[in-house]
Formats: sequence, C-alpha cells, structure tokens
Amino acid sequence: MKYLKKIDGVITYPYTIKQLYSDNPNTSFPSNMDTASLQEWGVYEVSNTPKPTNYTKDVSEGTPELVSGSYQQVWVETDKSDSDISSSIELKWAEIREQRNVLLSDCDWTQFQDSPITGSKLTEYQTYRQELRDITTNENPFTLTWPTKPE
Repeated sequence: MKYLKKIDGVITYPYTIKQLYSDNPNTSFPSNMDTASLQEWGVYEVSNTPKPTNYTKDVSEGTPELVSGSYQQVWVETDKSDSDISSSIELKWAEIREQRNVLLSDCDWTQFQDSPITGSKLTEYQTYRQELRDITTNENPFTLTWPTKPE
C-alpha cells in the first residue's frame, strides 16, 4: 500500500507507516492502524493507477491528487528525444526477435521428416512459422499482433 502525509496543505510522498512511527517516537500506536486512525495523523492511502506505456514518452510518478474523496497516483509524461525513441524501438525489436526465436525453436520438431504432424496441420505450422519470421516486417514493434500457434 502506498501512502502520503498531508500537513498544512504540504504533501509528503511517498510516505510509510514506518515513517509515521519514526516521526512520532513518543507515541504509542495501535498495532493495526485503520484508515480513520491514519487520517488523524494526516496520513492517507494512495490508490494505484495504471502506468502509461507510450514508448514516445518518459514517465515518472508525480504527486498524488485528491479525486472523488481519495488520493490517486499520478503519472507525469514528457516527450522523449528522437534518439531515446529510436533506442526504445531498437530494444523492443531485440525483445521481439528473442521471443520469436524461442517460439520458432519450440515448434522446430514439427518440420522434421519423422514428425507425427502431417497434412493440413503441417501446413498450419508452416504458415505459423512463416508469420513468426515475418513479424519483424511490421512498422511498429509496440503495436504488433503475434500469430496464433496451431493446436
């Protein structure tokens, strides 16, 4: 669980229960602090929100905001430089090639002459394997769809 501390309008984030104890060494706290008890000390839970995944942006965590009576995690997005975007794309293509190679390797056995796979099922595997090889012809590595492995 994530927390913040708000005293006189000043927010400290992130904040922990351990910090609350440390900030108040002469105070005896209950072993299980409920939401109301925490709020008496200016400590509030922060709800997680999904982190944006736009590869053209740098994403960092900002100061939570009060939304409909509860604090929500906030993400700050800034534009990446062209060179950082290129690096992100290169790294993603490397990940895709690695995953593609594993998937190809996992079904190599279907192409051997002594494979029990024949007929239309063999054709399905050959098509699947070609789609895997062609995956790197997509324009954007962040929006591609992986082919479905035959059953």
